[in-house]
Amino acid sequence: MISFPGHITRMQKYGDKPLLVTIAILTVISFAAAFSTSSNLVNTYRLHDPYYYLFKHFLLVVIALIIFLVTTAVPYRLYRRYAYFIMGGTLLLLLYTDLFGQAAGGDGARRWIRLGILSIQPSIIALTVSLIFTASYLSRQQKQETPFSEDLKKYWIWLFALTGLVVIYNNSTAILIFGLNMILLFLGDYGFKKIFYAMAMSLVLLIVYFLAAKAFPQYIPNRIDTAVKRVMRFMDKDDKDELEIQPLRAKMAIASGRLFRFAPGKSVQKNLLSQSSSDFIYAILIEEYGLVFGGLAVLALYFILAFRILGISRMTENYFRKILVIAVGLPIIFQALINMSVASGLIPVTGQPLPILSAGGTTLFMTAFALGIITHISMQIRKEQHE
Repeated sequence: MISFPGHITRMQKYGDKPLLVTIAILTVISFAAAFSTSSNLVNTYRLHDPYYYLFKHFLLVVIALIIFLVTTAVPYRLYRRYAYFIMGGTLLLLLYTDLFGQAAGGDGARRWIRLGILSIQPSIIALTVSLIFTASYLSRQQKQETPFSEDLKKYWIWLFALTGLVVIYNNSTAILIFGLNMILLFLGDYGFKKIFYAMAMSLVLLIVYFLAAKAFPQYIPNRIDTAVKRVMRFMDKDDKDELEIQPLRAKMAIASGRLFRFAPGKSVQKNLLSQSSSDFIYAILIEEYGLVFGGLAVLALYFILAFRILGISRMTENYFRKILVIAVGLPIIFQALINMSVASGLIPVTGQPLPILSAGGTTLFMTAFALGIITHISMQIRKEQHE
């Protein structure tokens, strides 16, 4: 049985303080973000309580804190021991979502499962789980030369299945899953030739899926066309389609923020941006708090997270601990960079959230889970150094 008061005391003693402080600051900022966009959400869904979404965010943060604390007490070796069970459970969850999940936003994409007052997005869970699975496999195969055919049975078929179940309704997350796993395999010295074989196979599978979706649209959802249209709209600066106006409004929000500003809840563009609480929350923060405090300061916090994740990974000689820290840290950093790039108009809209700050329980919970793993490993390392 975990004694949380004692565990928190150990966390204060052995935990990575810069990491914990950064997490705390981002959590505080998340309430400012929730306050800024809550009025827009209340008006959009015609709710009577103006503080409904602020209170909901508070509950989500409490749940995330519990997940974080529990995860910091879970031995990291369990993720390797039960990697296949976790992966199998995630595949079943994705399959259920594709068949019976709920759609939102009118695009017909089944991405959510309703659990009481909460909705979870299994593709976000799959992102972190896939990377833990890869870290586990890399540690098992460390210093072993196995043929690609064996890897195909023990590893690739699992990753291809997971990515395939995600790509049906969520292209950007599927690309992120596959891309980050390729990065992790490269960092884990998996072998460039094997990575090339896998990428060639994935390209063939993608072409087969695309052709099948074109041939049987009534049976196979095709989100690839949607992704292509988004890229084309982004490239066509004369396209005034409503979906392309959204990034333009985000740029207007950033421009109106100036260098310094303090106007909590006074954003104009939040009432015009359809995803002001998630995809474009970074732009709203800049509009209300200025480029320095709303933009550069937030960017700096994520860079601190990245440096601490890298620093903790380099502190240990244990291969699995090292690769696991990188594995669960990659989604946080890449999602942050992608979200801020979208808000700044550097890349097309992807739907990727800003970890901790964007509205959405699944991302917040999985971020807390990942940071809990990183904190647990940092505590283990420092405890060993003190003994």
